[in-house]
Amino acid sequence: MSQGLWTNRVDTTRDVRTRWAVRLDWPAGDHEFGCPRGDEAAARRELERVRSFWSRGPMRPRLRLARISAHDFDLHASARRGCKAPDCP
Repeated sequence: MSQGLWTNRVDTTRDVRTRWAVRLDWPAGDHEFGCPRGDEAAARRELERVRSFWSRGPMRPRLRLARISAHDFDLHASARRGCKAPDCP
């Protein structure tokens, strides 16, 4: 998978703002977030790009947009890999 999925293009200087991100739900029950964007329109474009990427392969996660805080996004990118918590956005 490309590193671009996790590239944070929104300023993260200790901010607690929410942003839009693509949520990937995997068949094993875990999930991850990628492509954070500051507005919904940009996030929808990323959702379509990610959907196009995964549509070519045998593994297809369920994709949707989610609102997530910058802090939670950063946690999922590092410490919460393989998260299965039901209370995530």
